[in-house]
Amino acid sequence: APVETPLQLTVSGEDIAEINGEISGLSMYMGRVPLKFSQRGTAWQAEFLLGACSDPKMLWQVELELTLTDGKKRLLKQQFHSSWQ
Repeated sequence: APVETPLQLTVSGEDIAEINGEISGLSMYMGRVPLKFSQRGTAWQAEFLLGACSDPKMLWQVELELTLTDGKKRLLKQQFHSSWQ
């Protein structure tokens, strides 16, 4: 993922009632990037920016809490790298 460029995260699912999430740096502390999702049909979208740091291949983690239409909650975590080279 490129840094300092508007990025979009899309999550799809017919049984999703709400999504809360954030992105945090793992290889270096970069604070937390809150994700504000809006619903577009069965897709949920959030736009965000990743900050640049001294690590050219920064490791991040996105953490999402999905609330399903039946009231159950699911926690999803995924790691990814950003690059400025």
